[in-house]
Amino acid sequence: MKADIKFGIKIAGLVIGVFFLLILGFIGFWMYDSRDRTEDIGKYQEYIGKDGKYKENFDLYNDIFPDSIDEKLCEIEDFCYYYYNPWDPCYLGYLVYTCDEEFFEKEYQRLKELGSAEEPYPYGIKNFPYELCAVYTNRDYGFIYALADREQKKFAYVELQFCNGFTDIKYEKIIDAQYLPEGMDIKISYEE
Repeated sequence: MKADIKFGIKIAGLVIGVFFLLILGFIGFWMYDSRDRTEDIGKYQEYIGKDGKYKENFDLYNDIFPDSIDEKLCEIEDFCYYYYNPWDPCYLGYLVYTCDEEFFEKEYQRLKELGSAEEPYPYGIKNFPYELCAVYTNRDYGFIYALADREQKKFAYVELQFCNGFTDIKYEKIIDAQYLPEGMDIKISYEE
């Protein structure tokens, strides 16, 4: 009888131990710090192009960013795409290029025809530094916008999407301040 009780206790201890290991493994997998970042414009299609893996986030298809980039027609000044998920997913896209007059007018019209959010100034934004051509906003999930500088024939595209009204990406270290809106208040919780 004592042997059966000892055996039962060992089995119960083993089952409980395996159960806790499975729970810890699940929590570790679920909370895995996931990152994906590129500054290589050659990977534009893979990341944010027409069928790119980050073309649609939070059920919003990003048609503000171009479906493709023709480096023969555009002189790329800056590009970065960054996915970061320490707990909730955060997305940052940033593209700046100059182009000739014909290309500028064609892209300008495309952006204007997209239509924009009814509330283009969430998060305390007062205004944008250049002409705002198109913008999608969502109070909980961030925004995507395109700016135009007609004088320099330049476009700047910015995507900042996140959960719960704040981003975990230190976007000021990635996006040139001249392309960020004035007065923006997006709380940053943490990042290494």
